[in-house]
Amino acid sequence: MFLIFVPLIVLCSTATTGFSFHKENNACPRLIDYPVKAFSSRCYVNPNVISSTPDMIKQNGYKCGTYKVVSEDGYTSLIFRVLPRGDDGGEKGQPIILEHGIEINSAAWTWMGNRSLAFVLAKAGYDVWLVNQRDSGYTTHNKYKTSDSRFWANSLDDYASKGEPAILNTVAAATNKSGSIIFIGHSRATITSFMYMSENPQEAQKFIRSVVALSPAAYLDFSFHLRIVARLSPLILNIIPVVNYPVKYSVKFYQILCTFLPYVCKLYLIAVSGSAYQFLPDDLLAFFSIYPGSLSSMQFLHVVQLLHSKRVQKYDYGKKRNMLKYGQEKPPLYNLGNFKLPIYMFYGKHDVFIKEHTVKRIFEELGSSEKEYHSVPIGVDDKRLQFGHDDFIWSRYIEELFYKDLFKVLNKLKPKG
Repeated sequence: MFLIFVPLIVLCSTATTGFSFHKENNACPRLIDYPVKAFSSRCYVNPNVISSTPDMIKQNGYKCGTYKVVSEDGYTSLIFRVLPRGDDGGEKGQPIILEHGIEINSAAWTWMGNRSLAFVLAKAGYDVWLVNQRDSGYTTHNKYKTSDSRFWANSLDDYASKGEPAILNTVAAATNKSGSIIFIGHSRATITSFMYMSENPQEAQKFIRSVVALSPAAYLDFSFHLRIVARLSPLILNIIPVVNYPVKYSVKFYQILCTFLPYVCKLYLIAVSGSAYQFLPDDLLAFFSIYPGSLSSMQFLHVVQLLHSKRVQKYDYGKKRNMLKYGQEKPPLYNLGNFKLPIYMFYGKHDVFIKEHTVKRIFEELGSSEKEYHSVPIGVDDKRLQFGHDDFIWSRYIEELFYKDLFKVLNKLKPKG
């Protein structure tokens, strides 16, 4: 059927656009154009497709600073600094750390070009830092190669206790602005930040002015189809240390799949986010050149444990190993009441991983005196425009539906004087 369908698309397209051949075309304004993107005059070249984060930063007119973050458990991760252009607010703006979610890397904040949060913030004069978590492709270990299962054997606890403070130390030292840093995290980054900041409240306050949590995930409530995946995943992931490695082969696979079956890729986005109404067709191959990335099986199993236990707890190794590691049969809980920083949480009503009641539960348990939570877009009832899990990093309407409210928060957090 597909072999019949593709020639028909070619004929229909070329009837109006001609047969000019553009092999490099990788962005189209309609999904139906992708199978014939090489011939369609509607399609064009997006330089962000299959580009690294530093390249995207440079392609959008900024210089990129690269810093090595060394954690005490042997991991070295690269983080990137978006150095302001001459027409921006200057290099000494308030520092903002952007930390990505699961199966993606720092490109989450740069891949949309001018719509990307990293560049919107840099243009507004902020000193923007882009974090890469340990399974992002920008991390090495002083003992283990990425082909070694021990490289991937780290839980959310490990990253929260050793990765997060190493990043904050690096940014604070480079900017000399400890105490004024704004931390913006999406999805998994909100989990690890809650863990770190509730275990180390005084240290966190020394570094951070406020936290902005996008799709805040501490308590989880998966949609039905993802619950099935969560139930089955331990059977496989207890054996396989990493999902989707090496990424370069999966990127090639998705570039081909999404070119010839773009609607299949769109359905995949709906499945993992809850809605793809706001996903711009032009962005299809750009997004599938940064997603899905690698994922530590241990970290995903930790997420599944949080889902099933309905507790914000440390990794569950089983009763015997828990006794050896924690001195008790059940993993200890994180006390969110210890989290004292100002926090602003934004979520979407179409999210397939969290729901309003899970966000409200976080809100009620956090010990912050200054805290808010909102569904996005604020004050808009149109069901189509309600955010899904990933609309915070891909919405075509993100500037008017989210950024304007985000900047209202950021303006309140500017240093005085």
